[in-house]
Amino acid sequence: MRIRAIAPLLTVLAACIASPAWAQTAVAIDPPAAIFTARPGEEKTASILIANPGAEPTRVRVSLGDWMYQPDGQPVYLDPGSLPESASSWITFSPAEFMLAGREKKIVRYTIKVPEDAAAGTHWSVLFLQGEDPNAQPGANIATFKIRVAHTIYVNVPPIEWDGQILGIAAVPPDEPDQPIAIAIQYANTGNGAYAVTGRLEVRDAGGNVVGEAEIDRTVVLPGATRVLLANFFGPIKKGDYVILAVLNYGSETVDVAGQTVVSLPFDLVKPAPAAKSEPETQQGTP
Repeated sequence: MRIRAIAPLLTVLAACIASPAWAQTAVAIDPPAAIFTARPGEEKTASILIANPGAEPTRVRVSLGDWMYQPDGQPVYLDPGSLPESASSWITFSPAEFMLAGREKKIVRYTIKVPEDAAAGTHWSVLFLQGEDPNAQPGANIATFKIRVAHTIYVNVPPIEWDGQILGIAAVPPDEPDQPIAIAIQYANTGNGAYAVTGRLEVRDAGGNVVGEAEIDRTVVLPGATRVLLANFFGPIKKGDYVILAVLNYGSETVDVAGQTVVSLPFDLVKPAPAAKSEPETQQGTP
């Protein structure tokens, strides 16, 4: 069984202090995520490239953290070591703080040491890199946006079991003919490995004929977690009763996960009108 690569994750966090004047510092990283396979007792080393895209110097601070998804896909950030699957205590990095001149790039290296008693499955952590104004003075009348970027680290400790199931599907008909059928799929990762689930929706009439399809966005689902996958199906389609079939795949070349529900349309759905193009602005007056 071949497992497709987990979609890279890039998390940008912003916090600000309200004040009349404004300054901003930012850094860029490459790559935004990395996936490793390591057995208990093994070590892995890697590096990330940190760049200052601006002209002004910035101070960069590096830290570790845990994270998880809520069912609606919103990330939750936690202290390192908060989760049972955390890999934060396995990771050391250097340097922890450094200066970047304008347009300068530097390397941050890290080492993962998997404990001898590590449980099988995917473990994960995140390296946060935060750019700060090196000239900011305490109490100064200026607001500084501290923008954090993240390098997500996944460590697969064999054996990995890939599995998942659909817990339920709901389909809500629209209020207006040019609006879509809204579909929500509750999906659970029942294995011990993180992966990206992909899929499609099929809309079938009473005779079993496929009258339309819609794509389901690629979504990362952590082991033991539940996510709600959302999709919309637009017309044209006649009024009546339809079966909504969801077909999902978590990387297997031989196994799909499927589930279905029924929706009743009280009126025909029409294709939405294209969005109106805004007229270009014209300048008036004498040149």
